[in-house]
Amino acid sequence: MILFIVLWVALSPLGWLVTDAMNMTGAPASKVMEEIQQTIQVFTIVSMPLCAFVLAVLLYSLFGWKHVQGDRPKFESPAIRTNRVGVGLWVGATSVLALFLVGWGLVELAQITANAYGTIPSDEQPDDEKPLIVNVTGQQWVWTFEYPEHDRVTSAQLYLPVDRPVYFNVTSKDVIHNFWAVELGVKIDANPGAITQTGVTPNKIGTFNVRCAELCGLHHAYMQTKIRVVDNDDFNSWVREMGGQKTS
Repeated sequence: MILFIVLWVALSPLGWLVTDAMNMTGAPASKVMEEIQQTIQVFTIVSMPLCAFVLAVLLYSLFGWKHVQGDRPKFESPAIRTNRVGVGLWVGATSVLALFLVGWGLVELAQITANAYGTIPSDEQPDDEKPLIVNVTGQQWVWTFEYPEHDRVTSAQLYLPVDRPVYFNVTSKDVIHNFWAVELGVKIDANPGAITQTGVTPNKIGTFNVRCAELCGLHHAYMQTKIRVVDNDDFNSWVREMGGQKTS
């Protein structure tokens, strides 16, 4: 029990360290990513007691009986399967933990789906502000972003206005890719011959990352580009510089 408590206390900071590591590149930059980070932190924290208990049993068994000689230990430990208290505590604790994780996961999944607009068509989304439509195309080994409402301006980098809903139509020209806007919390397959759809609302100005999260060939690791989240005036200026027209 002493070893278990010591390990639990020692491992507890991982709940915050894991989100600090995610924040090193600027996350979260959307409400979706905030929900994802919160879920990761909570899941890490609530799993620490179970992790500490397993490690305590492992270490105690490893070092407590390492000097035993012969085929059998001198003293047999009591069988766990006949210990009603032990079995009851183990089944009860893990059941409560599993129910909590399932409940939390279902609630967060619904919240994230709502923030990403689910599968609602762009012209039926509930937000008062009209979303920006961006067509995302993956191919070995680059990303292309097209803005159909701005004279079909295309770019190798993803430019987005802050605090405006964005709706992505994602596809591929060759093999399966995965469009991963890291700090925005967007991650969806890019399939050849099909369009997958998702959305997000960037809420932080800055430079973020797009990567491919599906093994797609020799240069998969280099299939990445930048996201530039800017204010609305800067976005409209960029559209004009690219030869498009401001439409909102």
